[in-house]
Parts: sequence; C-alpha cells; structure tokens
Amino acid sequence: MPTIKSLLDAPTLAEFIEKIRQQENTTGCFDILAYDLEFYPDGTLQVASKNLQGKFPVSDEADNDLAHIAEIPDHYFKDCDPELRSLSFNRRLRQKIPAEMPLKLVLQKDIILKVSNAKLLSAPRLPILDTVSNATPSNIQKEDLKVIEYEWNGQFDVSIISPISNCQPRENDTVAFGINISEDRNGAIQVQGAAFRCICSNGAINRICDGRHHRIRRPINRIDHQRVFLGKISSFAHDAWAQWPQHADGLSRLANIPIDLQRPASLMSRLRQAPFFLSAGVVNRILHRLHTEIDVHQNGTTLYDLWNAMTFIGSHEHGLSQTYRMRLRLGAGEFTRHESKICGECRQLLLT
Repeated sequence: MPTIKSLLDAPTLAEFIEKIRQQENTTGCFDILAYDLEFYPDGTLQVASKNLQGKFPVSDEADNDLAHIAEIPDHYFKDCDPELRSLSFNRRLRQKIPAEMPLKLVLQKDIILKVSNAKLLSAPRLPILDTVSNATPSNIQKEDLKVIEYEWNGQFDVSIISPISNCQPRENDTVAFGINISEDRNGAIQVQGAAFRCICSNGAINRICDGRHHRIRRPINRIDHQRVFLGKISSFAHDAWAQWPQHADGLSRLANIPIDLQRPASLMSRLRQAPFFLSAGVVNRILHRLHTEIDVHQNGTTLYDLWNAMTFIGSHEHGLSQTYRMRLRLGAGEFTRHESKICGECRQLLLT
C-alpha cells in the first residue's frame, strides 16, 4: 500500500481511472489454449499459440494463476524448488486439464500479469470503476472522491473514500467512509463498505451481502451476462454507500467501550474464532500494536484501540499473507456491523 498520510495526498477517482486507462493501453489480452503453455524452471512461461508466441517472465499473481489452473495448492507451489515447480505444473497440465481448455493471458511490457479461465466473463476494471462511480450518492460530489490503493498486481483492492462522509471517534481523529472494490484470486468481485483512518492511513472493510452471497462471481462468458454482472456491482455499491452512517455511529461507540488487558487470554481466544479466524502469531501482533495505541493517547484501552490495532496491521504489515491482511480489515469491520461489547463476567468480546 502506498504511504498516504492524509486523503489530500490520495488521487481522485477521476485521476485513478485515467491512470488505469493508460496502463491498459499498454496491456495486451490474448486468447490461448491450455496446451499452448509450458513452464520452465527459470520462472518463464513458454507460449506457443497462433495468437502469441514467445517465452515470458511471470508476475507473482500470474504465478498464483498457474497453480490454480493446474489445480495445485498455491502454498505448495510456492514452496517447491524451481525444477519441481516446472515439473508439477507441466505434468498436471497435461494429465488433469483438457488440452482445449480456453485461457486468457494478459501481457504488459513482455511480462505475464494474469492467466485466467476464458470460459468465465472477465472482470474488466474500467467498466467496474465506471459502474461504481455512477453509483455515487447525489449528495456526494464525484470530483471529491479519493482512491486508496492496497493491491494492484494482477488483482485489485481499492477503497473509494468520501472525505465529507466521516466521524471523529476521538478529538482530531477523523475516519472517513466509502466503498471498497476487490478481486478474489478466482476472479470474483467484492464490493463492500470501507473506512479510512486519516491520521495513520488504516483501512477497514464492512461486508455487504445480498442475503445469500457477498461475492459477485463471474458468470459464463457471454455478452448479455456483462450487463447483469455490472448491475450486481452497482446494487452492492448503492448498499455500501447507504450503510456508512451506521458504521460511523458504531465506530464512535467503540471509543466508549473499555477493554481490560489484565486478562488478555480471553481476548486472544476470541480473535482466533469466527468471524476473525486469526492465527496465534497474528493475534500477538495485534496485542503488541494495541499497547502502542495505548501509549499514544494514554486514556485507557477501548474497542476503538483494538479496531485501530487490527486495521494498522491489516493495512501496513506486508510480512503477513494477503489472506491475513484481508481478514484483519474485514474483522475490524465486524465491530461496526454488529453491536460490539465486552461481557462483564467472562470479559469476552461479543458481537451481537
């Protein structure tokens, strides 16, 4: 994530869209077949298609795509030595994947950025951003929207923040709200609420659900399906904007709910359960950051400090996997999606 100390430093939505437009002007998309590929120990991918021929280096995200296409667990694929990675991919591709399986390959500056299943509708970034922009409420000026970019390397994860949609849980500590758009490794799109703590550039995500799903999965690749796909994105975006006031109210309440750190075991246990699902190591990082938050303001420990600790690690600690960083931002969002409190007897964190 870029270092952005305030929303004033962030690009506007219009500037961000233009940046992506320029990037995509230098990007080529090629339809290929599974049997057109061969992976080499040096990390390059040989492509022998009628549409594209050559040997190209592979980005980290495209590396994950190759594991997904060959049905290889990505954590295993990353741990393999170069020879075994090459052997595993090529053998699995020949034995398990139909030779005629259509794929879409994205190439930029002779680097493979993405390899995806062409049977499914692509997730076009510019139309998605335009759709989200058009869902902006009438009381918010599109020209004022700012973009916080978390990831952009074959996948994307951006928050579009309205500086005027904000609250101050503590004096001179402003949190602004908006929406977040992200792409799963399988290409599904998530449109959710977003919060951005201006003083330290921390971000949280507030999950949106249509009653059954919170992911918008890519349909079969047909022209008439794109309108429905973008329509769902628009609907989720409208819901996310409509819910920001309740998240602002919930966040302000967190600053008045104390935490007793004399009994950290109960808090650690709760953060390892649903909906957080954090490892013991990640929870220890949270507690360490929590003490830093306490030292800064010295007014007692509250759930707002815990929210800050989780969002700080989720936004800034790149030593963590993308999965845990996303869980931390989503976990912090659960505090304002529910009625959050601490049980007076067992001191457990409750989300009701």
